[in-house]
This record gives sequence, structure tokens and C-alpha cells, in this order.
Amino acid sequence: MSFNINRFMANIDNMARPNNFNVNIFGPSAIADGSINSRGIRCTNITMPGRSFTTSPHSEYHGGPKANRITGIDYEGGLVQMTFICDTTFEDKQKIELWQQYIFDNSYYYEYYDDIIGEVEIEQLAHDGTVIYSVRLQEAYPQAIQAQTLDASSTAIQTFTCSFAFRRWNSSFENSPTGLLGGLFKKFSRKLNSRVDRKLNKATNKLSTKISDKINEKLKKSIEEF
Repeated sequence: MSFNINRFMANIDNMARPNNFNVNIFGPSAIADGSINSRGIRCTNITMPGRSFTTSPHSEYHGGPKANRITGIDYEGGLVQMTFICDTTFEDKQKIELWQQYIFDNSYYYEYYDDIIGEVEIEQLAHDGTVIYSVRLQEAYPQAIQAQTLDASSTAIQTFTCSFAFRRWNSSFENSPTGLLGGLFKKFSRKLNSRVDRKLNKATNKLSTKISDKINEKLKKSIEEF
């Protein structure tokens, strides 16, 4: 198969860039005033997490070839690190420290797990600022805030780094793909919707039949008693 540069370029757009991203941080829902929520616009570095299956070799009979059977799922250790630049208000660090202070008190009693968790949303942006892909970290909380260095010989912008623990993540693709991949997505979507519709229709028909039988049974009983 020969390489056609024009065909190749026709399938290349402006491409996604790693410096076009946004981070949204949502604190625990138990704190109703939303004081911990943050757009994270000063976040300068973050890694979108990966996901992999943990496996174990398994064979159907002794001495036979082994296949790696899935035993679990690993969300890359359930930890993501992000770096922020600090303005003169230290707003981002204030909010994350407030979140940590909410988790425990001066007597070192800890809040219930369900009351301390929030979410972190990482968005990959296109060149025009529109969201093309997003990852949402679920059951997240600030596990560690790293120490900051002060240096009289440096004029660099101050930063701080925070590690967020999370349990799992899910993703969404905002742009509808085109071509073969888009066709596959649409075909799968139609097949899934059709399957759901069939199940709903079957359940509805079954329920209608059941209700109709009960009504007829009651009418028959009423006529016999009359």
C-alpha cells in the first residue's frame, strides 16, 4: 500500500495540545456553601490517569498453555498529582488546606469517608477552548500537600503541588468522531438503543398483560358473586 501525503493531511486537523486543559475541583457535598469548589485555572501541570487490568496466569489443565485472566482493575494507584502557581491571595492552596482541615479536627478525629470526598474534572481543550475530552475523578480528596520552598536568590513564581487520591474515574468524548470510527460509534449506539427499546417494550407488554389478567380476574369474580 503506497503512502499518500494528501490523504494523510486530509485527516489531520489542528490536533490536541497538552498545554490546552482545564481543571475543575468540587469539594465534599457535605459542605453546602461551595467554598471548596475551584475552577483550578492556575493549575499548570496535571496527568490524566490511566487504567489497566490486573491479571493472573491460568491454565485449564496442568502443564498447558496459560492465559492471563483478569482478576481486578487498577486505576493507576488511585493518585494524581497537580501543580498550581500562586497569586498573592494563595486562593487555591487556601481551599485545598480548608478541605484537609475539614477532614480532621484538633483532636485528630476524622470525618466519615462519604463526607470528605469530592470530584476532580480534567478537561482537554481544543485550540478554540472547547472541551473535546474530559476525565472525572470520583471519590477524590487531597491526600498530600507538598512543602513549599522559599529562596532569597530566586525570582520565580511560587508554586505548590498537591496529590489527590481517588477511587475510580470515567471519561467522556465531547466531539462526535467522523469516518470509520464515527460509523462504529453510531452503529454501536443504535444497536444499544434498539436493544434497550426491545427490552422496554417487552417489559411494558408483560406488565400490560399482567394488569389486564388481574382486571379480567376481578371482573369475573365480581360477576360470579353477583
